[in-house]
Amino acid sequence: MKREKLERKLEELTREALKHQQENGAFRFCFENSLLTDAMMIVLIRMLDLPEKSLLNALIQRLLSKQSKEGYWKLYEDDQGNLSATVQAYYSLLYSGEIPAEKTEMKKAKHYIQKWGGLERVDSMTAVFLALNGQLKWPRLGHFPLLFLLIPQISPISFYDLSSYARAHFAPILLCQDLRYSITTKWTPDLTDLLLEDRFIGLNSAWKVVSQFPSNVLYKARKQAEQYMLQRVEEDGSLLNYATATFFMIYAMLALGYEKNAPAILRAFYALKGMVWDPESHLQNSPSTIWDTALLSLSIQEAGLAYAVPAARQANHYLVNHQQTKYGDWSITKKGISPGGWGFSEGNTLHPDIDDTTAALRALKDLKKVSNRWHQGVSWVLAMQNQDGGWPAFEPDREAILLKELPIDGASSSFPDDSSADLTGRTIEFLCNYAELNREHPSIRRGINWLIQNQERDGSWRGRWGICYIYGTWSALTALKAAGYSSDFLPVHKGIQFLKKIQRKDGGWGESCKSDDQMKYVPLHFSTPSQTAWAVDALSICKATGESLNRGVDYLLKESFDKEERTYPTGAGLPGGFYIRYHSYNVIWPLLALSHYKKLQINL
Repeated sequence: MKREKLERKLEELTREALKHQQENGAFRFCFENSLLTDAMMIVLIRMLDLPEKSLLNALIQRLLSKQSKEGYWKLYEDDQGNLSATVQAYYSLLYSGEIPAEKTEMKKAKHYIQKWGGLERVDSMTAVFLALNGQLKWPRLGHFPLLFLLIPQISPISFYDLSSYARAHFAPILLCQDLRYSITTKWTPDLTDLLLEDRFIGLNSAWKVVSQFPSNVLYKARKQAEQYMLQRVEEDGSLLNYATATFFMIYAMLALGYEKNAPAILRAFYALKGMVWDPESHLQNSPSTIWDTALLSLSIQEAGLAYAVPAARQANHYLVNHQQTKYGDWSITKKGISPGGWGFSEGNTLHPDIDDTTAALRALKDLKKVSNRWHQGVSWVLAMQNQDGGWPAFEPDREAILLKELPIDGASSSFPDDSSADLTGRTIEFLCNYAELNREHPSIRRGINWLIQNQERDGSWRGRWGICYIYGTWSALTALKAAGYSSDFLPVHKGIQFLKKIQRKDGGWGESCKSDDQMKYVPLHFSTPSQTAWAVDALSICKATGESLNRGVDYLLKESFDKEERTYPTGAGLPGGFYIRYHSYNVIWPLLALSHYKKLQINL
């Protein structure tokens, strides 16, 4: 009976995946992120005087639909309200000119903002957004004068100590800050009654010191920031295919004197418009097409249903065509290494990452005997290893040792490109299972040592790009098993016990986004399919058969899931500020976990 249910579920998930495949082989699902991108888009449409009324209204309705009855907006289901998200939504709705401040829902939002400290208490990203639009005074990032860009890379501290993701955002932001740029229009609302204090007055002295530098030095720094930004504009006009970075680039262009209707600005806007997901009318910060396609191709192959073989073949053809051939920022410190990675988004041709690269190479495993490009991808992944033995997301050894200690929220997580358990674990799993390296290989040995040294006391590992301890523990356990360690090996045993201990009564697993912010495991009051699949997959691969695994499988075999189970965000971006609901995850991970479970049953 259970075997029949398993076969039906594999069939159901495979068919659901195939519904989302496009003619070019790509799988497209929504990458649903924070409200900030929608709020920024509303302001941008009005600020640039663009004739985008239907898109504007759709974005407005989406924001209104997300408001709680108490008046605030939140980041996830068990969030008790988020000040920054509420300010983002409140400000952009007023800016739209379509929603009056006297509306009951807006009055409630205003009261919430006042109750929790006003505009000055928002996070750094929201503060920059408000400063650009004339609601807060520069400098907001007084610790980062633009002259920072002129410090040589060989110095103990430089702009290149930051992660490439942080640099893409900081270059345009620092330009705007240096020029003290802000713009107001006829649409700009007056929020002075939400300015309750001035916590940044002490930074003005630092600004005065910087402003006394010779004008030629300041000019050189501005040109460096401008060139850094413009050299990373993608073919569609976006900045590295990130919506938030592209927004800041548009403001930087305006600060540099570009007209609102300049071709570069309009191209950037239409690149953003191309990232809007219909029918939800949500602006994805970075569409997940490469990631989803690679993972679904692998999952379909693992499920082994004959009729899906052509779909996987088509997806793989798409992936081959999107392997990157350009030298991105990673090549600055890795000279002599050929390109070979993949990015997250279809429009990303300059900014590969380790996770997408190993995901694509797994899906393309049949090419390793016939394609030099496959081995080039493996070589690129090996070259990206950090000196500490782990793997980062984008580039090796961007540690931001001093910078991550600055009193800017998110600095410790977004400024460095640190090794993480999820990246390190999945990279080792790939290198052992697909590239056929063993644990005696120097890179594997160093990676395993990093994992062992970074296991938490409770037996878990903390993931960086997923929520959170379930995600990291799954990644680490699959790595250790791929490297040949038995379930009796103490770190493996402790990881298995952690997963069993936190299993919910319904047989599934659920972890709150609060884990990401609080740096400790926080249970969710319901299970989610993706987190359950990670745990089930880890137990299957570790051959931890028994009641815990069987109950987890039973949860995944349910005929349907409640809305909160299906829609809870299990992807992480910025602790306390940016969480991701991958619409693909309820298909990908259960399909992969149940396929592995089926193979385990066959081999027992």
